[in-house]
Amino acid sequence: MPARVIVYCKKPVPHLTAARFREEIELADLMTLAECLELPEGEEAAVKAMKAALRLEGEARDADSGFSYVEVHWKREGRPIQIERLTGSETRAELDETIQELPVARDTPGAMRVLDHLAASREIVHLELGTPDSLHLGATLSEVLAFHIAEEGDGLVWFYRRDFASPDDRGANILTT
Repeated sequence: MPARVIVYCKKPVPHLTAARFREEIELADLMTLAECLELPEGEEAAVKAMKAALRLEGEARDADSGFSYVEVHWKREGRPIQIERLTGSETRAELDETIQELPVARDTPGAMRVLDHLAASREIVHLELGTPDSLHLGATLSEVLAFHIAEEGDGLVWFYRRDFASPDDRGANILTT
């Protein structure tokens, strides 16, 4: 079963590209962000290996719609982080289902913020990675990219269908499901 990080965007993000995602990875302080992972090889070795293997590939549905899919290959072998942008009717259907099935008390400030945000969202971006990678540097890369997408698209991030967070305060959970 893959691990998923989902970004709910109020503004479209067709301008994002594999090259922009790579720039964001290069700018991030991955060693500091990876400290909480307690990697067996250590942050420095993990980041060095990741940078040597880093390759991003992307595609668009058509020239006018912007990016639809990007793969982040960050290790020599194994599953890449797959980033998929949903637009149109598939977005609305997923948003409606998420709103209906959100397993929380709906009268808390965090739940109301999330529900209002979901109702106003226009696009969804999924980042999918292998479950073991969500406990390794893949978690850090997904976090960096998800918050970048959220900043660009006025979005909220749902980490592993558990914690909602905002790029405005990355260290705080808005809502835990």
